[in-house]
Amino acid sequence: MKTKILIVEDDKIVSFEIQSILNQNGFDSTICESYNCCIKNLDTFKPELILLDIDLSKKYEGIQIGSYLNSKSKIPFIYITGYTDTETLKRIQTTKPVAYLSKPFREIDVIGNIELALYNKKASFDDIGNYEVEEASIYSKPIKRALEYIDTNINQEIKTDELIRVSGWSKFHFIREFGKEVGKTPYQYVLDEKMKLASSKLKNTYQTIKEIAFDIGYTSNSSFTNAFVKHSGISPSSFRKKYCR
Repeated sequence: MKTKILIVEDDKIVSFEIQSILNQNGFDSTICESYNCCIKNLDTFKPELILLDIDLSKKYEGIQIGSYLNSKSKIPFIYITGYTDTETLKRIQTTKPVAYLSKPFREIDVIGNIELALYNKKASFDDIGNYEVEEASIYSKPIKRALEYIDTNINQEIKTDELIRVSGWSKFHFIREFGKEVGKTPYQYVLDEKMKLASSKLKNTYQTIKEIAFDIGYTSNSSFTNAFVKHSGISPSSFRKKYCR
């Protein structure tokens, strides 16, 4: 059975271009042009992934859809945008897309990001049963809440103070217990998870380094590059040259 992908785009040229790419790569797709049409198709078409333009008939209507999907649905979505300014990128991060594609896009970028998003979705579903059993036995509930918060918000800046709040413990007790149960400090764990995601994107997609940086919650290319070098001992561009498929 073909994977179903919903295209939410009101520019007919762009939407048909995307649909042509998806059809040629074995996906089943349909096109929507508005908020209401998209919400209706969640039940009728039942997509497994959504490609979502930021601007539809109304400015930032796509972000409103993204907010709805983030709060009401577990369907992953990828933004398609002509905007690359910091303000817009910060705004879309709060809705937790799995990635974003800048216009004009290339077929290889579209398919690479789709494959990565679908792979991550399948992996999370395959592991969920074992995860729940293992987490219940390995981690205390406050630590489990913090880890779930990290996983859900990995594409945003994650502060230790917020993890402490989520856990319900005092700062000293949380940091001590987190290190004891997880084997890392909260900061190191968050950094490791972000760098894992960045490494996967560098190897499996043709997103620019700037796009990857914003995808995982960095507000500038330089801050991401510095973090990646500190973590991996190599720059993102050098990593891509070494490991790119």
